[in-house]
Amino acid sequence: MVAAEQIEWAVEEGADFIVGETFGFLGEAMLALECIKEYGKGLPAVITMVIHRDADHVADGPTLVEAMQALEQAGAAVVGFNCCRGPFTTLPLVEKVKGHVKVPIAVNPVLYRTDEEYPTMQSLKNHKGVRAFPVDLDAFLCSRSMIAEFGQRCRQLGLQYVGLCCGNASHFTRTLAESLGRTPPASKYSPDMSQHFAYGTDKKLHSLNTEKVVKLL
Repeated sequence: MVAAEQIEWAVEEGADFIVGETFGFLGEAMLALECIKEYGKGLPAVITMVIHRDADHVADGPTLVEAMQALEQAGAAVVGFNCCRGPFTTLPLVEKVKGHVKVPIAVNPVLYRTDEEYPTMQSLKNHKGVRAFPVDLDAFLCSRSMIAEFGQRCRQLGLQYVGLCCGNASHFTRTLAESLGRTPPASKYSPDMSQHFAYGTDKKLHSLNTEKVVKLL
């Protein structure tokens, strides 16, 4: 009944929708969806699954397409993927499913530089060849430029539900929002290299620096 209570609390507090996430098995994702439908009083259900080494199937056997279609047919308003994989090993999963479901596809990767050899954050190895997860993942963090590239690709794919999972921080969220064409309030803190003391191009900055150099001489 814990899940039911959580859903009821969300409803009482005015949630817009309810998210069930990080399911490895389709069976457990379906149970979560059933619970949201039963206790959510009509709130839309977003169901996202986590995909480990096997990029073609969920843990209990169905293909990615079969799993997403099953969730859609069972009433999920949004289906997709979250956690475990970084931006550039999660997007291929989305591309496999896109066009096979009618509901929006969610994508919420972790912030680590996973690749084909090491597709998940749990598979990454540190400088000594030891599993980096969880305490040595810092060295594998994506750059803001990578997150912007991820956002731009999501925009090209027409994805409507885009976010970030483990390893996220406010500056990454801001970068992602900007790459999707948004201007959140925090954009006023975005880096402006035109104001950099050495590399800046602002003419006012140049004159001020020149004045200071002259006075020092």
